[in-house]
Amino acid sequence: MQLSLIVLQNETVLVSQSDQLEYEPKCHLVNPCTVSGTTKLTLKRWPAHTDDEHILLRSEDLLTVCEPSSKVAEAYIKKFKLNASDFSEPLTEEPEPVMLNEQASIEGVADFEDDYEPRYVEEF
Repeated sequence: MQLSLIVLQNETVLVSQSDQLEYEPKCHLVNPCTVSGTTKLTLKRWPAHTDDEHILLRSEDLLTVCEPSSKVAEAYIKKFKLNASDFSEPLTEEPEPVMLNEQASIEGVADFEDDYEPRYVEEF
């Protein structure tokens, strides 16, 4: 889960914990809130008139998904009494570079000799 600012096609702005799903509905939201106000920030539960905490959105409902500003993130974390360190991680982690050469062996793969000949098994 990551903390995201979501803008819907109808220009509604939400802040929520979110996950991207592989199939439609594409976006899973947990405790989404609308964001309003500029000088005084207001977060209201969305959608209104439900106690559901988990909401699913189709990809055609989304305009964009991005990171919220620190002010919006702090207000959301305070509202739901969450641990701020859970959301301080970057969205994507860079993998460590690895240098490979012809002599390097890959863990879990047997070393093959030059005279390797594949074997085929026929199943009936």
